[in-house]
Amino acid sequence: MPTIRTILTLAAIEDLHLPSVDILHAYLNGKMEVDVYMEQPEGFTQGNPKELVCLLDKALYEAKQGSRQWNKKMHDVLTELGLT
Repeated sequence: MPTIRTILTLAAIEDLHLPSVDILHAYLNGKMEVDVYMEQPEGFTQGNPKELVCLLDKALYEAKQGSRQWNKKMHDVLTELGLT
C-alpha cells in the first residue's frame, strides 16, 4: 500500500496521467482450453431453451477455469514484456 500511495503522490505532484486497469473484468479475457457448454442465460433465450445451448469462447467468473485462465494469460503477457 505505501508503494501505491507513493506512486499516486508523485503522479499528482508531477501532473502525470496514470492509466487504470479494470481488474474486475479481467477474467473475461481468458480463453477456454476445453469446450464448455452452458444453458442460455435468463432473459436471452432464443428458440427452444431446452434444445439450444451456448459454447463458451472466453472464461466466466463462475467457470472453474476462470481464475486459472486469467492467471495464465497474465503470466504470458508479463513474460512477453520481459518481466519475471
